[in-house]
Amino acid sequence: MKKVRGGKRHLRMLRRTSTTPGELSLTRLQTWLHQHNKLGLGIWHWHHRQPPRAVRQLAVQHLLTTFFAWQPILATLNEPACSAVWVVEPEFAHSSQVVVAIQEPNENFQQWLGEPKAAGPPLPPEYQELPGADRLIWTTHAWEVLHEDCDYPDGWPNYLLRFPHHDYQSEGRTFLVVQTGWAWVGQLPAA
Repeated sequence: MKKVRGGKRHLRMLRRTSTTPGELSLTRLQTWLHQHNKLGLGIWHWHHRQPPRAVRQLAVQHLLTTFFAWQPILATLNEPACSAVWVVEPEFAHSSQVVVAIQEPNENFQQWLGEPKAAGPPLPPEYQELPGADRLIWTTHAWEVLHEDCDYPDGWPNYLLRFPHHDYQSEGRTFLVVQTGWAWVGQLPAA
């Protein structure tokens, strides 16, 4: 089998990117009342598996860099703003992000992830040791995925029922809410 080439070059590029903040568009923020900067499917993505630990650490460092670069911009707004770093375990590259909401920010965050789970695991040590992570208050949330009953006419499959789950009804539709892992949300302490 041939060795994949360019691994060290790719890692050097990720190190440079981890210190470059994502862009915050105030126009978009004021129009939509929230904005996010996801890691996405780009350079942080590893197909069908979690990125290696070193890459995940660089990705979270990029999120922390973005979060702290956005704080002075948010301070110039004449309305309440709330921002957070999300580190998502099961869908790391797809869902880990920096999120900002304005006007009714606390209610928006509450709707997105639900109540923190005190019994959940703390932020993994490989992220706790990153510069800036200790300046944030981290809460643990269940990461849940919705499955609609019409997609499973023969009933819920066993592989979904092995995970923590519960039923959810909305507008006459039935869903199975399955917890696939954990998400950690970091925010600045309240002033």
